Amino acid sequence: MKLFSSSKRRSVLLLFACFLLSGGIQAEAVANYDQIASDSFWRKLYPGGGWSLFCGYRFVANKRTSEKEIIGIEHIYPTTWMMKQAGCQSRMQCRENKNTRFIRMEADLHNMYPVSQSVITLRYGFRYGLVKGEDWRIDDCDLEWKNGVVEPRPIARGNIARAMLYMYSRYDIPVDKKSLILFKMWNKNDPPSKQEEIRNDIIERLQGNRNPYIDRPSLAGRQKFIMMK
Repeated sequence: MKLFSSSKRRSVLLLFACFLLSGGIQAEAVANYDQIASDSFWRKLYPGGGWSLFCGYRFVANKRTSEKEIIGIEHIYPTTWMMKQAGCQSRMQCRENKNTRFIRMEADLHNMYPVSQSVITLRYGFRYGLVKGEDWRIDDCDLEWKNGVVEPRPIARGNIARAMLYMYSRYDIPVDKKSLILFKMWNKNDPPSKQEEIRNDIIERLQGNRNPYIDRPSLAGRQKFIMMK
């Protein structure tokens, strides 16, 4: 026996649609980068300061080091790559078009680390890799770059690798094959520290999900990756 006639079912669906549009059930809000950066990142993830990823500079709550170096937020999987995968010509275009895919990636705390402003400027567009020699380009910072490749200090390599692996798994975005081989090696040679594990716990409380490669670094060996175009 039919519970409703076709006309009654259409009426019920129409009423339900009106209920949704009127705010009866709120869709999940997508937090944008500016909200996450000002509130969650500085105020909740690093409320008392911390250490910059690439150089290991100690900074306090005002985002400055003892040498007055300004600390900013850096995306480990670069925003330029995210824009390309989201089909945007610019970061602003992604935002203005309300590109949910890009907005989610840009605001993901697992891909965001504190980095000195000088490194953020110099690293733009560079890929991660190994550079021959020990030509430090910044005082007191084990960082080399040459021919579009930047080599981070050994203690930061595992963090970078696990963030990159996370972004691929979470958003199905590609990374080139050569880099992925390197990331798997960095992940193995520089396992998660206690500090990285605590950071993972805090991000779970703020964002609702974890980076599984921090919990189980061995997962990196099970992933098959696609080459970046």
